[in-house]
Amino acid sequence: MQRYLEQLIDDLHKATWNMKPPHELWTESEADPDDELELEDMSYVEKYLYGDEQPISEITGINQEQLPPVEKLNPDQQALLATELEKLLQYFHFYLDFPQNYPAHLRYPFILKFWERKYVALSFGENHVEFCSYDEGNCPFAGYCNTCREVAEQLKYDEEHYSKTDFEVDANNLLPSADEIENWMKQQKFEAGEDTEGSKTNN
Repeated sequence: MQRYLEQLIDDLHKATWNMKPPHELWTESEADPDDELELEDMSYVEKYLYGDEQPISEITGINQEQLPPVEKLNPDQQALLATELEKLLQYFHFYLDFPQNYPAHLRYPFILKFWERKYVALSFGENHVEFCSYDEGNCPFAGYCNTCREVAEQLKYDEEHYSKTDFEVDANNLLPSADEIENWMKQQKFEAGEDTEGSKTNN
C-alpha cells in the first residue's frame, strides 16, 4: 500500500497541471480577481448563474476509485493522504471547513464522501464546503467543535440583555422629511443664485 500511496500522491501533484482557463465571463466583464468586491460578485455569478455542476473527479482529474477505502489505511496513511487531498482541493478553490483542531486522519472519511458530490468549478476565489448541519445533537465533529454551543449561548445572552426594540429600525427616520427636502432644495437654489450673481458681478 505504501508504494501505491507514493504513486497516488505523485498523481495528485500532477493533477495541478490540469487547471482550466478562467470562465469566459471573467474576460467579458474585465473583472479584477484581485479586487475583493469584484471577486466576490463574479464568483457568485459564476457559481450560481453560469456554472454547471461537475463531479469532483472531473474537476480535479482524480477518480474516486483511486482513493483507497478507510479500512485499507492506517491512521498515519489517512492523515498523509487527507493533507495532500486538501492541498489539491484548495488548488481548485475548494476549502473544506473542518474545526481547526480536527485531526488530519479523521478528515479522510469526509474527503472520500466529498468525492461523491458535484460542484461548480470556480475560476478564482474560495468555495467553502461545510459538513455540519449545525445540529448539536448530530455533530460530525463531536469533541472538537463548540460552534453550536457558542451560538446557542450568544442567542441566550442576546435574549436576556436586549429587547427586540433594540434591533428595530424605523425606516421613516432613515429618509429626510418633506420639509428637510424642501429646505435643502431652497438652499441649493440660493447658493446657485449666489454663484450666478457673483459670476455676473465679476464679469
